[in-house]
Amino acid sequence: MPDLRAFSLPGRFSAISLPDPATIPPAVILSAVVVALILLVYVVFVRRVILNLRLLRAQSHEGRRVSAELSGPQPLTNFTRQGVSSDPLNIKLVATEAQLATALAAAGWLRADELAVVTAVRITVDSLLRRPYPSAPVSSLYLYGRPQDFAFQRPGASARERDHVRFWDTGERASDGRPIWIGGATRDVDIELSRVSHLPTHRIAPDVDTERDIVVRDLVATGWVIQQEFEPGFGRPVVLRNANGHEYVTDGRIAVIVLADVPVLLPLATETHGPLAGGSQAVSRLLHWALPKRGRKLAEEQEKAVEEAKEEQEVASALTTGRSGES
Repeated sequence: MPDLRAFSLPGRFSAISLPDPATIPPAVILSAVVVALILLVYVVFVRRVILNLRLLRAQSHEGRRVSAELSGPQPLTNFTRQGVSSDPLNIKLVATEAQLATALAAAGWLRADELAVVTAVRITVDSLLRRPYPSAPVSSLYLYGRPQDFAFQRPGASARERDHVRFWDTGERASDGRPIWIGGATRDVDIELSRVSHLPTHRIAPDVDTERDIVVRDLVATGWVIQQEFEPGFGRPVVLRNANGHEYVTDGRIAVIVLADVPVLLPLATETHGPLAGGSQAVSRLLHWALPKRGRKLAEEQEKAVEEAKEEQEVASALTTGRSGES
């Protein structure tokens, strides 16, 4: 083995000499080895993410084809990239694109980031470390031959959990000429590796009706909702599984809500993600004064009903505690 101590660089670098390996502290060598291993693992991981993302894009053709053929006038579920029926559709909404995004921003829901290498790496790391990622990307699901037009979420304590909803423009128009959107609201409760893509995917809570009701409740609270009702979806209560094998149960109804037809001139809510969403939320709340009385009344009625239910629960809890004490 050559003697590194006798090695010297030519020319103007001749004054530079390599240190004697025997003089390097073991802790420094160990640290360098650890850093090198971490970098190697990171490079391998990023390369795997890139390959999987390319694979997902290549597989999306089938999801586009099947969803275009099977969506129909009243779709009940969306479809995966492989064309497999997946999560239920449980919300219809009448609004312009800007009204949809502005109302959800006012309700505290954030636009999800697009799925790319950087965001895929981040959601993986944040999920493993249980760190928050408020605008984490959602996987693409398909309807009408394309992935969701919008995805919004209300973040949880970490990237593992969140409330989220995807929306597609149905191509139909309401009587006032505004688009009719259909969406699927589900709650992510944990994360796991997909058996198909080998990328992180979320496991949903089985009670999808609760998530549907949360979206409606949050929108009503903003004062934007001027009409709400239900229409048949599956037409009956069902227990099914999505494409990842996660069971869900639903009463089979679709919530139909109409937002106030208030002009929204700024595209801020439709274009901002993550930390920048605070600005869109502030702008959205400033529009509250322009909302019709009908929307504000529904918000007040809901708030009153929530307070009454809370009081009834407190009374029932107190009675139960009292009976326990007597026994």
